[in-house]
Amino acid sequence: MFDGSVDLSIAIVSYNTRVHMLECLRSVFESTLAIRFEVIVVDNDSKDGTVEAIRTSYPTVHLIVNHENRGFSKGVNQALSVSTGRYLLMLNSDTLVQRQALDRMVACLDEDPKIGAVGCKQWTGDGRLYQSCFPFPSIQDHLIHASFLRKCAPAWQEMLAARQAIDCTKSQDVDWINGACLMVRTDLMRACGGLDEGYFMYFEDADLCRTLRRLSYRVRHLADADIVHLIGRSGVGDRTRLNFVWEFSRIRYVERHFPPLKRIIMKIWIALGAVLRLIGAIGRRPSSVNDRSLGMYVSVVRRLWHWGQPVPSRLVWIGPNRG
Repeated sequence: MFDGSVDLSIAIVSYNTRVHMLECLRSVFESTLAIRFEVIVVDNDSKDGTVEAIRTSYPTVHLIVNHENRGFSKGVNQALSVSTGRYLLMLNSDTLVQRQALDRMVACLDEDPKIGAVGCKQWTGDGRLYQSCFPFPSIQDHLIHASFLRKCAPAWQEMLAARQAIDCTKSQDVDWINGACLMVRTDLMRACGGLDEGYFMYFEDADLCRTLRRLSYRVRHLADADIVHLIGRSGVGDRTRLNFVWEFSRIRYVERHFPPLKRIIMKIWIALGAVLRLIGAIGRRPSSVNDRSLGMYVSVVRRLWHWGQPVPSRLVWIGPNRG
């Protein structure tokens, strides 16, 4: 499977982010000095000239061109199927890799065979440290970050969230790391079956890390490696639809990993949230709640009682970058 010639396969899923993609690729080639790597870009039917630009500027990049938006998980799995590196890096196209960050991440995995996956510090475009590693999702976690708590008791919500937050300035083992920059052992990734394709986007990274932890592998946050993450640039056009995709992925995660009683509590919580948001939207701007918007809210509620139902096709055009 591996001939030893490639240390790292870098998988980037692309959707209409040509400018950011070219900057991301530039940063990869300029910053990665000590390892042998390959770059695999999976393009999900971009209409902005991404494919042509990569072919012109980076002819050594392995391009996989889809004629539909297959989502993040399927895109990464396509890259995994052709990768030859000992390790696989999931990397967002809206990131900039800093000097020798990937070299250090590879060294981390080389040094400890019980580390199954590693991530690094992430900075926003304006220089703020971005929270990239977390405890596994729980009922408590969702309560703390609920919108009603943020509106009714913002100071309390901020205090609870800060108490739960992981200090990303320190290298440490964590529950899970976001998939904007997550490096995994390739043979382990394949043994896990790749990413769960039931997630179009969001929560697939938490799901993978949970599987690794169950297999007794550690997930490591590395504080001496950095990227810049230009949060969510590919989905900026329609945040409402992104929120609905997030809801579908959250429901799948709850179904897969929450015990029965907590699963029921979470599903009731999500259903109430969807109904209250719909009522609020109608109250604020009745004319803005058209048939499509109403259909999205209804889809979320229906999904709660139909196990494993995929994301509705009307949502699937959204870009695969998260953040």
